[in-house]
Amino acid sequence: MNFPYEFKDIIIHYNNKNFNEALKLLNDLPKKEEFERFKIKLYASIYFLTGKWKQSLECHNEIIAKNEASFEDYNNLAVSLFNLGRIIEATTYFKKCIEINNKAELSYQNLGTSYLHLGNYEKAIDCFTNALSLNNKNNNCKVMLIDILNYIVPKTKQNNHLLILNEKILNNFSKEKFNKIPKYEVIIQLIDIIKDDLGKEENNIIYNKTEIFRRNNENLNCARHFKVFNKFSVIPEYCFSCYKVQISTKNVSSLIKLFFIFNSNYLENNNVRKCMVETRNNVKENFKGFIYCRGLDEAKKVLKISEKKLIENQIDYKNIEIKHGCTEYYEKHPDFKKINYNGEQEMFYDLSWKKYEKFIDDNSPTVSERVINPTINNINLSDILIIKNWLDYAEIVGDNSFEKIYTSNVSSNFLSQILKTQINFRKQQF
Repeated sequence: MNFPYEFKDIIIHYNNKNFNEALKLLNDLPKKEEFERFKIKLYASIYFLTGKWKQSLECHNEIIAKNEASFEDYNNLAVSLFNLGRIIEATTYFKKCIEINNKAELSYQNLGTSYLHLGNYEKAIDCFTNALSLNNKNNNCKVMLIDILNYIVPKTKQNNHLLILNEKILNNFSKEKFNKIPKYEVIIQLIDIIKDDLGKEENNIIYNKTEIFRRNNENLNCARHFKVFNKFSVIPEYCFSCYKVQISTKNVSSLIKLFFIFNSNYLENNNVRKCMVETRNNVKENFKGFIYCRGLDEAKKVLKISEKKLIENQIDYKNIEIKHGCTEYYEKHPDFKKINYNGEQEMFYDLSWKKYEKFIDDNSPTVSERVINPTINNINLSDILIIKNWLDYAEIVGDNSFEKIYTSNVSSNFLSQILKTQINFRKQQF
């Protein structure tokens, strides 16, 4: 767009990403009819680039109402709606983007992301595979496609190598073949399969995840709670009733066996649970499993049941204990860590903290349209990729038990980078 001479300084600030200065000059421009078309375009773009989604939505709606919208305007409108939690409405405009240009991979990616959040996994798969057909190096689409495999078994393979790989893994872990904990040899075979396939340049993927979840319908909403804590150093009310059973295993081989247990329906309430390797600075223990509980009484029951499972399956663990909330809270609120097993807790929620929670909620988009679905207990491509990362981690921190499981060379640039300042600490955790 060729802007009038009066916009010269504004465009300079805009191009230099000095958006506040650009807005000031925009606001100071005289009200002339010939300027309005240019002003609304700049307002819309600045609000979009600075994440002011309500203002961005208003401006882009105005542009569309004047029949002056481009592909970019429809896309920015849809992204604004998505970030405001209006995901269903956003899909309409992402579809419009595809109508305008069916070769734009980002539109398929954005529409797929919307369907993913709405729990419409088959449609999301269609979108991601379409994006990958346009650009098979789109790592974001690959990661989201793999993430979906935690929730459904796709109806078709879409001639996509990731879906084909996942089907091979599912066939190896069919319920008919395994009604007890699988043997390590099967994991090794599957890691070798994915290494051969994903080692090809055209199939390469960066999957930097280290946690395997098994979820129910409950939304723990941890990202929101950490927003409250990180901004105001207060613990949200929800977290006071959150207890976790933490299991620390001695090595990576025991962590894999623990994951096999977590992959089964052994808990009455199908509690949210995860297995992970520890990457946080100065947080003790390397190999962990967590089971999330609502209240101390449930945590006690889960601990008892889980301890019995550990013994039955001969899992080599260091300890099993109940933790209150998240470790990140303990430094600023040491009393929160303490648990009274036979009465009231030492620390209570401070009602004056409600105003801080309200501030975060009032300044965050509504996410009421987002669907929380349970994961399926099928060992899938995502699980195998993460277990591969666990084995890389084990080699880096000096856990030689991985050699009994996997003899091929392992390497992980992202884990080496994360752990480079922690090596001595991590090795002390054995």
